[in-house]
Amino acid sequence: MKACVVALSLLLALVSTGFGQTMPAVYLNAHDEETVPDSATHYRLVDRQGESGYAMREYSLTGTLLLRGTLSSIEPPVRNGLLTWYHPNGAKAGQVHYLDDEADGVYVSWYEDGHVSQRGEYADGQRVGRWLSVHRNGQKRSRGEYVAGRQHGEWRYYYDTGQPSAIEHLDRGRSLSLTFFNADGSAYHDLPHRRQPAQFPGGEAALLQYLARNTVYPKAARRKNITGKVYVSYTVGEDGRVGQVRVIRGVSAEVDTEARRVVGSLPAFRPGREYNVPTAMTYTLPILFAPNFKIFGGVKATQSPPTEAWAGNPDETY
Repeated sequence: MKACVVALSLLLALVSTGFGQTMPAVYLNAHDEETVPDSATHYRLVDRQGESGYAMREYSLTGTLLLRGTLSSIEPPVRNGLLTWYHPNGAKAGQVHYLDDEADGVYVSWYEDGHVSQRGEYADGQRVGRWLSVHRNGQKRSRGEYVAGRQHGEWRYYYDTGQPSAIEHLDRGRSLSLTFFNADGSAYHDLPHRRQPAQFPGGEAALLQYLARNTVYPKAARRKNITGKVYVSYTVGEDGRVGQVRVIRGVSAEVDTEARRVVGSLPAFRPGREYNVPTAMTYTLPILFAPNFKIFGGVKATQSPPTEAWAGNPDETY
């Protein structure tokens, strides 16, 4: 990891020197708080633009663009103007204007293929008015109203066939009633859960066992005594299959490739669900490469469970 951070620091120094306007990188954690490079999940670059403010970009530690926008101040950072989030493939993920560091105006988000996934409005950093989300096939996914950042009134949720999946009545965020429906329109009789995370076959313990059995410590990395955690992001799709696997914080080429391979080899999960609708969910999984890996079986490095990764609108962090 230290080698990765040193290389990144040298690259950023060259960028700053070459253009003469880019300020030193600011390293940030998952809550967008300034931190040291070894604890960072992403970093921010800022260009001076005189009295008009500062152009700002945020990147993952592997150099993927996450966010672009403008700051009116850097100490402390104050967002003003249009902010745009990006998918790993470079397509726009979300967009909204900011006013005095609060989201203010129409918000739109997109799937990786450019189709709209969600639309609504912010005022003073809170969701207000009618919000609509859409399935990948263009069918409505959910619709309802927000009042001062809280869901209010009747909210309806739909399968991608157009069939209702749930109806909830709320009073400023407090649920008054919730009814689920099966995909065929019949009544749902089990206990309703608004949100169910994706589940690996056999549960979390089985996932960690799979990683321990199938992760190989590359010989080249072992000879160089390269150790550390590789953080890999992946998405469990609506069909339960694992995709969009990428290293978001690496150690070296050899172990990064192996971490990406083993995560990409994960079998299908039981897909996550929101309001009884199968839902794609993104997770970050740290893969540890350490000296207690054994060449001929035996004890391997203890792995850590995944954490859910959020991105794409002002309510969420990376």
